[in-house]
Amino acid sequence: MSKKIPDTLVQPISISSTFSIRAIATACGLVFGVIIVIASPSTWAENAKQNLTLVQAIENVKNYQKKQGVWQTQQDIAEANLKQSRLWSNPSLTVEQTGFKSNQDKELSVGISQPLDLFGQRKANYALAQLSQSQSQLSQRIYTAQMDLVVKYLWSQLAIFELERDVVVEQLQVSKENLEALEKRYKAGSIAQVDVDRVRMSYEENVRLYHQADLQLQVATQQLSNLWGEADKKIKIGLTTQALWPSATSKQVQQYLTENLVEKSRQLQVLEAKANVDYLKAQARPNPTVNLGVNNTRSPETATENQIALGVSIPLNIFNRNQYGIKIAEAKQALLDRQQQFYLQQNTLEIGTLLTDLQGLDFQFKQVEQSQIPLAINVQKKTLQGFAAGKFAVADVQQATMQLQDIRMRKVQLLKDAWQRAIEAESLSLGIEPSQVMAKDALSQINQALWQQTQAMPVIGGMN
Repeated sequence: MSKKIPDTLVQPISISSTFSIRAIATACGLVFGVIIVIASPSTWAENAKQNLTLVQAIENVKNYQKKQGVWQTQQDIAEANLKQSRLWSNPSLTVEQTGFKSNQDKELSVGISQPLDLFGQRKANYALAQLSQSQSQLSQRIYTAQMDLVVKYLWSQLAIFELERDVVVEQLQVSKENLEALEKRYKAGSIAQVDVDRVRMSYEENVRLYHQADLQLQVATQQLSNLWGEADKKIKIGLTTQALWPSATSKQVQQYLTENLVEKSRQLQVLEAKANVDYLKAQARPNPTVNLGVNNTRSPETATENQIALGVSIPLNIFNRNQYGIKIAEAKQALLDRQQQFYLQQNTLEIGTLLTDLQGLDFQFKQVEQSQIPLAINVQKKTLQGFAAGKFAVADVQQATMQLQDIRMRKVQLLKDAWQRAIEAESLSLGIEPSQVMAKDALSQINQALWQQTQAMPVIGGMN
């Protein structure tokens, strides 16, 4: 859990020597009241509820995103396409009449023409509609995985910023202790004022770093809560350093690779390209049209005569057999096949490199956490004690303090690097560009692409 910096570290408190007994009693009562509040089990329960788990954050975002209704719209479009693709072509009604004067022969022809589907054009349309529906369903699963990854990244950033502020608070406490020790030596006349001022500058810089870390934490808190339509500044993660390490990345990557969502999407694209070729071939074949009609003939000299006319018209695909359109579609299909193989090979190599890097960072992190930080803390404390006893110089205290600060910040940086590698590996295993996930407006970009995709969904087997 993140720590709130004590006010005494930022603003020194002076206590008057003429402090009254009543004021002391009041202060003790306040302190006692604070202790009771802190020790209250109900307060612990309330604080525990404030800690936001990754599962809770993802659930909040899912519930909020459901309000868009985009996936229901895509499902409705896909189902309508399935029904539309099974419809027959509309018939044509032809009405012709010759002779309009009373002394002329009159002929009235009424005919209906119905195009036939002998070469499977409707079947090819239906196959395209089925693939479009499957692609929409798969896109929803990919979108959900992308959204989870965006939430995980912002959630991890908030947890890291909490840790970073805690580190700054710890370092500020060390800086305050250094300053107090130097002021004692200065009052004893063993060091110069400039030495005190130099350490005071370091203390003031640590105060600034605290405010910077606190602002960074507030922004990260709002960025995360914005994903479910709120501007909550009170949420916190409250994880320990060890629990924050992305140890489940390899397992998650393997799960994504097993599910193979993006690869399935690419396979559907290949099938769509093939189905499009089949449709163009069926469309290029000479489907006949049946013509059925009645000819009504009347003349001033003879009675009315009706004749039934039945015929077939067949298009002569001599010049335009859509041969070049089919060639273009086949070229696209072949390119998709090659891209699929290339993508699989390169993506696997990149993921392996990231996981190797993550393992190396894990080793460094454990070394810093278990060995370097305890050693640096011990050195700093002993150096400060030796300085108070007059055995060390001011420069020794500053050097030990800087080493401790550097090592503590190195721990934070290793965590940042580890989470970046983890998000990159998981993104690539999903087939997503990592920069899309780690962008400030990542979810907005994904939603924008989703809306455009919905608007671009074709009407399969439309009017002809």
